[in-house]
Amino acid sequence: MTSFMERNSSLYRGELDSEDDFGIPPSPDGRRLTLDYAEDPEEEFKLHENRCGCCQCTPDCCQCFANPALFSVVWTFAITLCNLWLGYTQGILTTVEKVFDLESKLSGFIYGSNDLGFVSMILLVSYFGGKPNAHRPKMIAIGIIIMALSCFFFALPHFGTGGERYWYKIQLKERTSGISSLLCRAAKQSNETVEMECDARQRLKSGGWVITMVIAQFISGMGEAPLLPLGTTYLDDHVSKLNSVLYIGLSLILPNTGQPLGLLLSSYTLRYHVNWPFADSTRVGKANSVSSSYTLRYHVNWPFADSTRVGIDYEDPRWIGAWWLGFVPIGLAFLLTAVPMMCFPRKMRHTHTEEVVFKEPDEDDPLEDIENVEGQLIKFDDIPGLKRLMRNLMTNMVYITLVLAAACVLSIGNGFVTFLPKYISVQFGLSTSAAARLLGFTVLPAAMLGTVASTVVMRVWHISDRGMVLLCAAISFVLCLLTIPAMGLFCDQQPFAGLTTSYHGKWHRPRFNFLNFHTYAPLIEDECNQACHCLDEEFAPVCGANDVTYFSPCYAGCKDRTKVSNTSELEIFVYSHCACVHHGVIPLEGRRYSGSYAESNQCPDEDCTSDVFLVFLLFITAFIMTFFVTPFMIAILRSVGTNEGPMAFGAAGFFGRILGGLLAPVIFGAVIDVSCIIFAKRCGRTEGECLLYDVDANRYLTIGLTGIYFWISFMLLSAGWVVFERGRGNSSKYK
Repeated sequence: MTSFMERNSSLYRGELDSEDDFGIPPSPDGRRLTLDYAEDPEEEFKLHENRCGCCQCTPDCCQCFANPALFSVVWTFAITLCNLWLGYTQGILTTVEKVFDLESKLSGFIYGSNDLGFVSMILLVSYFGGKPNAHRPKMIAIGIIIMALSCFFFALPHFGTGGERYWYKIQLKERTSGISSLLCRAAKQSNETVEMECDARQRLKSGGWVITMVIAQFISGMGEAPLLPLGTTYLDDHVSKLNSVLYIGLSLILPNTGQPLGLLLSSYTLRYHVNWPFADSTRVGKANSVSSSYTLRYHVNWPFADSTRVGIDYEDPRWIGAWWLGFVPIGLAFLLTAVPMMCFPRKMRHTHTEEVVFKEPDEDDPLEDIENVEGQLIKFDDIPGLKRLMRNLMTNMVYITLVLAAACVLSIGNGFVTFLPKYISVQFGLSTSAAARLLGFTVLPAAMLGTVASTVVMRVWHISDRGMVLLCAAISFVLCLLTIPAMGLFCDQQPFAGLTTSYHGKWHRPRFNFLNFHTYAPLIEDECNQACHCLDEEFAPVCGANDVTYFSPCYAGCKDRTKVSNTSELEIFVYSHCACVHHGVIPLEGRRYSGSYAESNQCPDEDCTSDVFLVFLLFITAFIMTFFVTPFMIAILRSVGTNEGPMAFGAAGFFGRILGGLLAPVIFGAVIDVSCIIFAKRCGRTEGECLLYDVDANRYLTIGLTGIYFWISFMLLSAGWVVFERGRGNSSKYK
């Protein structure tokens, strides 16, 4: 941050005193600095850059808006939108994997590209934003505009591909010919279906749309860079040090709700057909379905496809929602937020008086080139100054431990939290939209309460700088302990013929074991379906009357199908004469089908009640993690010298994103891929999204890696608390 001497160079004065008012021993020469912020020179605020308005238009009637409270409102809304964008991207990531046939590690790389853009700009933004003539609100506004453009850029692949999917053509052909390629046929089926798929996939790859999304995430990270370091220090410069904790804490209440709001938005947009508004959404989902509000009811091809021709509902695993739809309103909201942010002045009037300890200038500190204490402006060097400042930060052991701990926390946020909707979907059998909705409604109140609680606690208890580090260490330890009950929350893996159990029930996939972990080759073919000439590239799971899921009606040996829907809004079929299905009963549409029958979609686990405990654990975890944010930010701010604030935040963001942000989504994505039992097969090659996960392996690997990161952060913060030097902070109030 800009130093208090720089902001009031002609006003501060040195006085000799034997004892500091805050109970801290005085500096060696006994000098104390008194800042009277109420006496800012009037001439300085006649400059356009120090007046509220746009460019040269700065009328007197607008100057009442130049106050820290209003700035904190606009700044808070901007951070909320940024977090909302990230939460929305997390919610639609699984759908993007389906559209573009991506593995989790590749989708993690797309998401992590945001951090790559962030680290490319954060040091420059923080350094030049800390200069005395820097206009921080305008720099923040430019970043907001860049994020708006990235939103529109991310949605571009949808319009470039038309949302075309090969299976949509397959369904259309089946409706016109009356012949289903999913049924068991004695004669070998035509490869026309495979050719359709390969043609569609080739168009997706040749367009470079994955690269487009990577670029969109990259430039969004560039726009995000000025938000936190410049906004935090701008507020800290214009309010008292005691009130800065309150301002910063309250300003984080709404932003901490951004991610759950983004998840809720994704759960809403994924319910719409991708081709909305030209598709009739009422003709896609089950009108009488209780869970339809929680699931993907609409297809991805909005607005170009007729939903009545899709032939599947939201419960079908091939279903794709309108993943791109939320980027449009988010981008527009960014643009609207940039307008008031651009109008704030470079410097506001001060109305408070504050006393702080003044130390003699250090010749190694590039920000304290002061000739005397009577009021010379601080002089900056460019690159040499940046190098010396970075050297000061890198030799601050408290700051180093905080940065490394931040990297661990960011690894969890950018890794585990990114794939949390997928994790819940795998562990509890929920749809992508249902998982995002559950997360949003659970985390939203917890995030608000956690931020308010942390702000109140620090405001009332006046926790010292060293105490804040200890508080952060304790929180990390509690979060590490919470991974233990998380291991026990799941729904049992349902039988899947050839993947988790044999067709005749003589073999079952062993439970996951860290000490004896090995993969099992999927065997979806059996004697009962060998004569069916099934295509292993058509994944259309069905649930047999024996409560076993099969890869497709063909692999279940089904030779016929019957339409059982009562209305023409949705085609619901029951498959019959299934050679691989043992006799049983299927209740469907008010009727009971007894025999070798199967119905669409995977068999559910109707006896699982773990999702109730999941909601409670998610609430507690979200509350504690958001409680953690405010003291951690203040600890970083107070662990460095007064003039090092902006650069400290910037460097923390840089190294935190480098160590924890860039690789974490790829690492967690790769770990999730390890737990995959079978990947989609495209054009004769095994690639694309995972079709079925090992529930136990997915849980142990994902939660185990999260617990390791929490434990490392606890150890680092504990070390920071031990080596904390009482004189390193810049606020004597919290010593």
